[in-house]
Amino acid sequence: MCVPNIDDKCKMINRSKLGRAVHGMLTRAKAERRLVCGLLPAIGRLEKAPEDVVFCVLPQTRPGDAATHLQTVLLQAFCYENYIPVIQVDSSEKLSEYCGLENTRNCSCAIIIKDLNMPLTPEEEIPVSPLSATEQILADFYECTLAEFPTPVIELPS
Repeated sequence: MCVPNIDDKCKMINRSKLGRAVHGMLTRAKAERRLVCGLLPAIGRLEKAPEDVVFCVLPQTRPGDAATHLQTVLLQAFCYENYIPVIQVDSSEKLSEYCGLENTRNCSCAIIIKDLNMPLTPEEEIPVSPLSATEQILADFYECTLAEFPTPVIELPS
């Protein structure tokens, strides 16, 4: 079996379609009850079982909002230490809308947890397919952009 190297994967990612991929991932996770929105619920879930978290989605912080910036930096550091991909998006309002929150200023982050009902392989007792195709594209994007500075921000569709 030939495994493509990371450079080949990076070249194949269409960055113009990533906003729709994030929207699809959040919508699916919400429908499957795997979406946790808001800083305090996300921190609670991360403290309890960081190994169950598949993604962390953070909106870009506004200039002059030092408190939110510090929260974001600390959350990113925690995710990095626990090997949780962080996807940064352009709008907390759109993220709130995708999460189904009524107050569109509440969503300072969203995390997606594993599907704990996923069937396991008998030999290793690990999930057959831990990531959906869309989640895998976003995980590849995260890997490809780890060394980029500033971190790329994905523009969410309206």
